[in-house]
Amino acid sequence: MADDSDRVIPATPRRREAARRAGAMPTAALPAWAAMAGTAALLLPAWATATTTAATELLRGSIAAAGRPSTDASALLAAVPAVALPTVAVVLAAAAAGLAVRLVLDGASWNPGRAVPSWRRIDPMAGLARIFSGRTLTSAAGAGLGLVLIAAVVAFSIPPLLAVTDPIAAAAAAWRAVASMVAAGGVVAVASWLAIRRRFEHRIRMTPQEFAEEARSAQADPKVRLLRQQRGPRQSTAGAA
Repeated sequence: MADDSDRVIPATPRRREAARRAGAMPTAALPAWAAMAGTAALLLPAWATATTTAATELLRGSIAAAGRPSTDASALLAAVPAVALPTVAVVLAAAAAGLAVRLVLDGASWNPGRAVPSWRRIDPMAGLARIFSGRTLTSAAGAGLGLVLIAAVVAFSIPPLLAVTDPIAAAAAAWRAVASMVAAGGVVAVASWLAIRRRFEHRIRMTPQEFAEEARSAQADPKVRLLRQQRGPRQSTAGAA
């Protein structure tokens, strides 16, 4: 196996695609989660304003209908869209934010071959080696620090919320607490993804020998030879013109 100091050439698209198919390329799931949670937190005040009155009416109507089964349920059903539609809008906005982050960081290319199961991914010995490796211990230590950061933010956010008695002030304090916790989780998620991505980029780099071997295999590919044969006459015609 080549020494890490020999891996000085950035990975080619072909090598990246092979790593993606093998499941070795880290995805942007953590930044996408941070984007979704942040979007939901930003829309939370508007969602609460749009749904509080309807939710209150829905709760009152449900209690009245439970006490009097003969109560007309039309008013109760009319309040459902006023609660459901803003909720669906927030969910869709959060999903769109997460999808946008995945498209930007992971790319928008679609290859059906990636969905084909690969038995090479199932290797118990390799899995055990990863579990007891120093890289896993480093990742666990980083995750522990992230958990400590989130716990500290929660510990500082909850007491002010419990000390508020006014409903409006309580709602504002609740939103600040949620926003602080989401921000802390987002920082941890993005930092974790950056560390994972940096390790992957270092690990996937190529040695000069690997780069030369891949270049030779690409030249031997029938598709590449056919493409060069097609380009040759076109370039000759363009030069003659």
